[in-house]
Amino acid sequence: MAANYLPLYRPGHTVTFSVTEAVKAGNFCELGGTDWSVKPATGTGAVIGQAGHDAEIGDRVTVEIGKPIHEAKASGAVTRGDSLKVAGADTVAKNDTGTVHGIALASADAGELVPFIQV
Repeated sequence: MAANYLPLYRPGHTVTFSVTEAVKAGNFCELGGTDWSVKPATGTGAVIGQAGHDAEIGDRVTVEIGKPIHEAKASGAVTRGDSLKVAGADTVAKNDTGTVHGIALASADAGELVPFIQV
């Protein structure tokens, strides 16, 4: 029987993240200091969407995103916030140059699944 694939989240799905610095409704959010966390964007980090409501440190916040969130095997070590590229039919790798295909939402070692937002 053929296998199927679905992304972790599709555009329009509610995606919640932990808050590492207080955010206000409408703030652009970038990745925070831990996996699956956000803080207000500074313009230097990986911006993933906008906060749907006010949230304090330690709370959960709904972030409005416009791209799907996928998960694939890391071909090497990946750190949260890394730009990723497709490395093969079913793997992604850290990308220092060239076309960016995603942003890692969590850290992973080689062979582990890494969640990433498609860009």
